[in-house]
Amino acid sequence: MPSRSRFAVWSVLALALAPLPAAAAPPARPAPSDVSADAQADFEAWTGARLVFTRKATPSEVLYATTPELDAAGRRAAARILAEEARHYPRGALAAMGLKTVSVFAGCGDPDGDGYRPWVESLNGYRYFGRWHRVGAIAACYYTDSQLPLTFHHEVFHHIDASKGGATTSAFFTEDDARFTDAVALARPYPPLELDASTVKALRGVATGEVLEESVGKYSEKGAGEDQAETARWLQGHLADGLLQAAFRPELAGSQRVLHLLREYKKALPSLSTAWFVSVALGDALTSQRTSRSDAPAAAQPVVRDTPDLAKVDAEIDDPAWRRAIRQVQPATVRLGGGSGVNIDPSGLILTAGHVSDNVGDRFTVAFPDGRTFKGVTIASDHFLDLGLVRLEGARDLPIATLAPAAPEVGDPVAIIGQPGTRTPGGEPTGYQPWHVSVGEIRGFLPDILGKQSLGRTKHDAWTYWGHSGSPLFDTRGRVIALHNSWDSKTAMRHAVPWEAIRLFLSRN
Repeated sequence: MPSRSRFAVWSVLALALAPLPAAAAPPARPAPSDVSADAQADFEAWTGARLVFTRKATPSEVLYATTPELDAAGRRAAARILAEEARHYPRGALAAMGLKTVSVFAGCGDPDGDGYRPWVESLNGYRYFGRWHRVGAIAACYYTDSQLPLTFHHEVFHHIDASKGGATTSAFFTEDDARFTDAVALARPYPPLELDASTVKALRGVATGEVLEESVGKYSEKGAGEDQAETARWLQGHLADGLLQAAFRPELAGSQRVLHLLREYKKALPSLSTAWFVSVALGDALTSQRTSRSDAPAAAQPVVRDTPDLAKVDAEIDDPAWRRAIRQVQPATVRLGGGSGVNIDPSGLILTAGHVSDNVGDRFTVAFPDGRTFKGVTIASDHFLDLGLVRLEGARDLPIATLAPAAPEVGDPVAIIGQPGTRTPGGEPTGYQPWHVSVGEIRGFLPDILGKQSLGRTKHDAWTYWGHSGSPLFDTRGRVIALHNSWDSKTAMRHAVPWEAIRLFLSRN
């Protein structure tokens, strides 16, 4: 493969990944007792705050009466989640405001309730989700993958609410409450957020249409501080939508909440500006940060075109954050030959199954969901790993998907987008439509992760049919973690080429 093509692949797929050895021995998976050291170190290097998982390492002010610790698997998963969520804030921002410790536990229980939570016997108390204290510490409980990010942003905002210019005191926490109440009541509303036309267009390209009409929920009634923190956790999960409604629907109480928060973020630290959150919403900040450990420039993320098939994402996925992530990468999925694939380079480079791409030099017509088609030629094919690359002709500024920074684990949710066959092997019409979306989870791995992939060594249970070969499996951040290629007729289990094999294949091509 020409050197220019190798550089394009790596610039898109984050060069921070160290090259694999040439030998085809499977890389060692972390021992069950290990905390995810890379993710934990990444969190700490980015935020300047410690990420801890024990009561001993946690300031007593944020501990509850019952605070069970996470097991090793829980710590690994929590570290991975928070290493991603930390990128919603500029490098060093948490430490610059004096937030020194972030603790994560399996649960938080206390015999004293506040009228907003249930009693849980296993916690011997009322169930809480987290706690902030002005000593510079927060605690967050890890109940589910979707809840932990919300709790993290909620508690971080409490610290932001009590900060001004990097200093933190209890007085700052409440001094804005009257202004917040007046804005929400529309007694002293904020003017609409000003966004230029190009920013509006870009935000609309990634927005999902969510609107915060009033408050986030009943817990917001507890007080102005909790109302703001609840708004913060909603906003951090719906940045594009929140920014757009603050610009165009300022008459909504929810929009006034967002406008007040943008003021509070900047008051706490100038780097927490509206421009920063626009960059996070568009993925620019997240992309550049993930590749910051490399000398290679971050790949540009083109604004994608909306397509009717995005409705299939909305119909299949309920979680707003996951839905948003999959909407962003759906335009990069393709149909070629009798199979599926995904584009990984703005100039057109399709990753697909080897038995779809066939042999080097074979030619295809490649179709994107927005209706565009391109001619393509196979430039690399590995029938042992069942992976192939197809280079498109005359393409540029195409939507892309990127490879996840780490392999998935058993139980991780996945979304798959592919092309169910239009006819059965017997020739009967199926009536299935292209760019089908289904969800499932990783069910396990076959031994010898880099062995022959005629039956992919990652097992999953997302729905597939003939024609799905080469379909990307996406994680909840919209990153490729495997590539569907086969199914076991004896068990009906679906199989995919694993992350490790994709990474090895791309490093060689």
